Amino acid sequence: MRKIICVIAMINCFAAKAQNSLPPEERPGEVSYQIIPGAADAGEPDYYHFTFKMVIDCDYPAPKLLPFFINDFDNSANSQSYVWAYDSASNQVNVADPCIAFSYPPCYRIYYFHCDVVLPYNNGGYSLFFPDCCRDNYQNIRIDNFNKSSVDGQALGTSWSGTDGTRPSVGYDYNGILYIINLPSRKIWRYNGSPVFNNSSDTILNVCKNDTFSHTFGAVDPDGDSLVYSFSPAKTFFVKPTGVNVVSIQTSGSTLSLIYKGPEYTEGAPLGDGVSIDPATGYMHGRLHDTGSYLVTVGVDEYRAGEKVTSTPHTRDVVIKVFDCSTLPIPQAILPPLVNSCLSNVVILPDSSIPYHPELTWDNNKYLWKLGDGATSNQRYPFHTYDTGTYNVQLITMPGYRCADTANMKLIVYPALKPAFFINGAACTGLPIKFTNTTTTDIGSINNLKWTFTNLKDSTSFTSTLSSPVYTFKVPDQSYSAILDVTTNKGCEGKDTQYLNIRLAPLPLPVHDTVITSGYPYTIQANAGYDTTGGTYSWSPSTGLDNPFASNPVATGTQDITYRVQETNANGCSLTDTIHLTYYKGPDIYLPDAFTPNGDGKNDVFKPFPVGILKLEYFRVYNRWGNIVYQTQTYLAGWNGNINGRQAPTGTYIYEARGKDYNNKTVFKKGHVLLLR
Repeated sequence: MRKIICVIAMINCFAAKAQNSLPPEERPGEVSYQIIPGAADAGEPDYYHFTFKMVIDCDYPAPKLLPFFINDFDNSANSQSYVWAYDSASNQVNVADPCIAFSYPPCYRIYYFHCDVVLPYNNGGYSLFFPDCCRDNYQNIRIDNFNKSSVDGQALGTSWSGTDGTRPSVGYDYNGILYIINLPSRKIWRYNGSPVFNNSSDTILNVCKNDTFSHTFGAVDPDGDSLVYSFSPAKTFFVKPTGVNVVSIQTSGSTLSLIYKGPEYTEGAPLGDGVSIDPATGYMHGRLHDTGSYLVTVGVDEYRAGEKVTSTPHTRDVVIKVFDCSTLPIPQAILPPLVNSCLSNVVILPDSSIPYHPELTWDNNKYLWKLGDGATSNQRYPFHTYDTGTYNVQLITMPGYRCADTANMKLIVYPALKPAFFINGAACTGLPIKFTNTTTTDIGSINNLKWTFTNLKDSTSFTSTLSSPVYTFKVPDQSYSAILDVTTNKGCEGKDTQYLNIRLAPLPLPVHDTVITSGYPYTIQANAGYDTTGGTYSWSPSTGLDNPFASNPVATGTQDITYRVQETNANGCSLTDTIHLTYYKGPDIYLPDAFTPNGDGKNDVFKPFPVGILKLEYFRVYNRWGNIVYQTQTYLAGWNGNINGRQAPTGTYIYEARGKDYNNKTVFKKGHVLLLR
């Protein structure tokens, strides 16, 4: 009897499973090892590198492993437990039978763990026991959780007790996976590493019932030993609560095996007589006649010079899922009935066939195109150069498989439609841009078109069905795609796409009409946008300007004049604008003698026009009784004819205005104004 020392992680694992109502889990795996032997004559220890890889469904969380245990055949008191260290994980998408039309490909994740162990030299060797969660129900195996304590009289138990409430309740039994490896005596075998199954076994096989399937369990031995394959009994252990908050894990070492559902399924034929394995190659093939999940354990024995190296085979479990494929969606070859190639003689052929599993290699075993001109292709989306004309194209999916299917389509190759447009106008804010449609077609006529403009920064878009729309972009530093989609009355479709980067245009002049003092200098300010020093300016006429090519020329004159400026910035954006200068004698404050606040936009506001005035100290309006009805110090602000939000009566009002000129002299004006409605 070998005693197994377990840690509290064991309890937590199974308690969690009990709380989750034991969801089906299938996590087959493999334990292997390599050895760096020490000097036997000096009694040096051996260094073992153990590796464990596990296959679980991608939907399950990362596994939490229990410790494994190594027993010393020379001295059972030397048994110790060890903890696995996580290495890596990778996903594998696999369909053994490409005719199985899952709604999405099954995905399995392979986890890799390792543990480095130093073991003293001994004569008898060691044994490794690794219990793992969990055994599911299988079509070929009976899960019998009870009365295992009497198997072979070898039942072992280690009990825990506690009060944290996480233990399974009394009466609950559970089976798990048990990995057993015997490490041979170094006295007999100087060096030995275990075989390792190849990656093709890192999967869960999916097959159809009553259909022949095959899989090769190839393995590699680091010592070059001869390998012999066979079906091997699947090992297990179980957890059995024996009292309140007391749990016992029980195993019988190398003899506790799962019970197969005989007489059809046995240890020698775990999948029935219809499935066999080649002892020389590990090639398994046959048929399964009932749906469900099956567990098969494949063992490989090592032989060196005709002598068996270990007492137990190196094993790995594989789960096989059998489906009634007549109830699954039928794979179909699907093509559109008609395709018009209106743009080019080079055609990319479409395909909408189902299912499409990303893990399959779409070679000529999966796809066969007959392109209609004698050529063929095995690509999923072949492109082919045709002469102008009409062709009958055929697609066969899964040729040679039981689920082969055929689809046909008519292909018309008339490259006559040439969608195109050009952009007329600079890509600048505030400036109209015309998108001129220049599409041509040699066959038929264009009966539908649509423009789509999309902001590539925030994906907002707008559309137009005009032949040549005009649009003004207002926000700078934005990129847009302009797409023109056209359709002809012959069914041809095409598009042209261009891109625009909208840049900031020169800014309009801040003032377009102003009053200035006759003979006084006045600075006109223009701004080409972004960098005021990077633009070019041209003012006309140049009369009265100190520099007609400056951004801020100084105008001096006595006669009213209108200046026109052409601004161009570093982006190539241009703007033409004007400003009118009205000259008055001054310094002075000019006011009209009447105004009409009737809301027609003409002479609605009574306000002063300071000429040569640096600061307006006040502007006041009084009624006939001397009460102030309006006052302000704001330059060019005025009275709108209302008193406290109500229209003032028509009649005569008195005003006063006072300010300081450029020489700090006071200028004062007083008079009468007539309010008319």
